[in-house]
Parts: sequence; C-alpha cells; structure tokens
Amino acid sequence: MTRRLLPFFATLLAKTLRFSWSGEIIPARAIVMFWHGEMFAGWYSVRNRKPVALVSASKDGNFLATVLTSWGYRLSRGSSKKSGMEALIIAMESIKNQECNTLVITPDGPRGPRHTYKRGAFIAARELSLPLYHLHIEYASRKVLKSWDQFEVPMPFTRVSIRVEQINVDGFPIADQSH
Repeated sequence: MTRRLLPFFATLLAKTLRFSWSGEIIPARAIVMFWHGEMFAGWYSVRNRKPVALVSASKDGNFLATVLTSWGYRLSRGSSKKSGMEALIIAMESIKNQECNTLVITPDGPRGPRHTYKRGAFIAARELSLPLYHLHIEYASRKVLKSWDQFEVPMPFTRVSIRVEQINVDGFPIADQSH
C-alpha cells in the first residue's frame, strides 16, 4: 500500500512547488549533491537528467527508493556503513556506460553527521572526471522534523530557491576522510 501511495503523494506535493534557480549552470553530465535534510526538492529537481541515485539500503531507504523509481531514477543501494563503496562503483559504472548522465548523492546521509561531507561524491567526481555541484535548497515555507538531519518537508505551493555551487574536488582530502 505504501509503495503505491507514497510516490503518488510525493509527486502531488512536488508538482505544487515553485522553483527558482541561481548560480552555476549544471552541464548534461555531472555529479549533483544536496544535504540529506533538504533532499525532497533536490531529488525532484534533477529527475529529468537521466540520473542514478545512491540510496541507503536501509528500511528508510526503501521508502525513498519507491519514490525515486517512480521519478525515473536508476538506483544503486548502499551507504557509508554497509556496501557503500560497492554501490558507488555500480553507480559510477552506469555513468561510464552512458546509461545515466547524472550521479545524485546526499553527502551527509544516511546517518550524518549533519552537513558534513562524506567522500563518495568527491571520489566519483575524480574517478569520472566530472564536475561536482552542490544544490543549496531553501523552502519559503516548510515543516522541520525532529530527526538527525532536521528533515524539511516543503509546504504545498511554496517557493523553492536552489542555488547551484560548483565544488572544487581538488580541495577535498579524500585520503584523510574517515566517514
């Protein structure tokens, strides 16, 4: 039941959002990331880019997977704690094989710490020689949940501001990252 209703209601809510974009223009092939707590609009906003998403293999990840599948995403399941590198390799292969154009990641998910980059997006950007972009997402009206990521649920018909920032992958010390 949830597998049918959740994608329906998520899409219904997403279609009411009013998006405005600023900053960099994302090329056809890229890696895109946004914070876990801001992911609702992030996932919806890049759904038409022939994307592959790195999604947690957890029970919560199953809910997200049903929505993303309905939005046309290819999925690679894993997380930083369990099968994460294998999932990242599979996602990168779908980009290399041109099955997908955009790798989409929440760099602080699935368990945090909040707003702390993990290394996956940076590894992928270097390995694939693709530019890396961070979407900074703000909702004019939202409900903030009491979760580790302070998950934000946008209110229907709210304005969503997305500022696109290109991230310099050379400045990120991958070898020194432990999470």
